[in-house]
Amino acid sequence: MTHATYHTGEFANRAAVTTRTLRYYDRIGLLSPAQFSEAGQRLYTDAELVKLQQILALKLLGFSLAEIRACLAAGPQNFVEALA
Repeated sequence: MTHATYHTGEFANRAAVTTRTLRYYDRIGLLSPAQFSEAGQRLYTDAELVKLQQILALKLLGFSLAEIRACLAAGPQNFVEALA
């Protein structure tokens, strides 16, 4: 089974963020692409889209990027607790 992959621009459009935001999140280790193309382009999947939506939801609630990183690293239960 093959999964759809999206280049940075396509993924940014799907997620309604800028490509600059995606590159920054990759640089700080918050959201890394699933893989890289042979040409070195970032490739994202729907799994990264779900993670990005979690990041954006926590950011909207006022969490710092450091707090978001810790929350995501702790797993789904911590995400649910953070939302509560």
